[in-house]
Amino acid sequence: MPPSIFSSHGTPPSPDGCDVGTSSPPGERPSSTSTTTTVANASTDSKELEILRHALPTSTEAERHRFLTARNGNTNLAIEKLKYYLEWRNRHCGENSDNFNTSSTDAWTYATQRARQQTLAPNEIGHHDRETGSSSSTMTELPCTLFMLEHEHSTPANDESVQHATTKKYYLQHLPARIDTTLANTSIYALSLAIYLERILDRRTTDQITLVIDVRSGHGWANIKAIHLLPFIQSTVRLLSDLHPLRLERCVIFPVPKVANMIWKAVTPFMGKDTVDKVRLISGPAGSNDGVPMKLSEHLDDEVIRKLEDTRLSCLSK
Repeated sequence: MPPSIFSSHGTPPSPDGCDVGTSSPPGERPSSTSTTTTVANASTDSKELEILRHALPTSTEAERHRFLTARNGNTNLAIEKLKYYLEWRNRHCGENSDNFNTSSTDAWTYATQRARQQTLAPNEIGHHDRETGSSSSTMTELPCTLFMLEHEHSTPANDESVQHATTKKYYLQHLPARIDTTLANTSIYALSLAIYLERILDRRTTDQITLVIDVRSGHGWANIKAIHLLPFIQSTVRLLSDLHPLRLERCVIFPVPKVANMIWKAVTPFMGKDTVDKVRLISGPAGSNDGVPMKLSEHLDDEVIRKLEDTRLSCLSK
């Protein structure tokens, strides 16, 4: 590893559109004081929330707030989407899906096992068990592509007599070059990601995440080409939008080649404007030995970048 984690090629994005988005750069902004969305404080009518509670009593208060706010206060649409989510959760996540805050690796193992089970017909599961003598829940082990990082940020107080405020932020690191389509297709990885978030996040809160997608290749990885990841990106965006509204605080994708423009144009129709405005694509070389682009530090705290890079390096040749 070179002395610096940053790529020597970390030049500003070219004017061909690699740095996407119209809102201000979503870095560690001084005005950002919490990783939790302000959904709970939104001016939603308590009567509307009560309607949701009566219609879907198994939902949590935080879920009702998130889905109602995401649907701009439209009660009928919020009920429709929240009902779909609860049914999806029942079908895909099992009885113990409330066991949040498990380790990142355990959550990934659980998620991939559940996702794999959903794609097999009962006779296929039985055949596998008879042939191998093993449980269907352990029939497939997919390389881990997701890692959750918690990082505390200190916000300077305005009053010198008051201590700095500390807030916890959540970063979900995704390494798509580890996706191996010889083991499972991309739709299974997308479903695994949705189940993973369900497993790792507390549904009683409105915690948000920053999704950091590092597309660099790695020694010993499958290194699927970016263009072949398009179905995965589309499935992932659709699942996150439907199942985890308002969970995404921002999304940083790096280092992206020019082909990212084509991928981006293909994906954006599946994304709402609010989501599009949260995404930043950062250009740079994407080889296994390349460091992170210098411009990444405009979007993420340097300490966070170093922690993410440590995780990536620990996965090489695994």
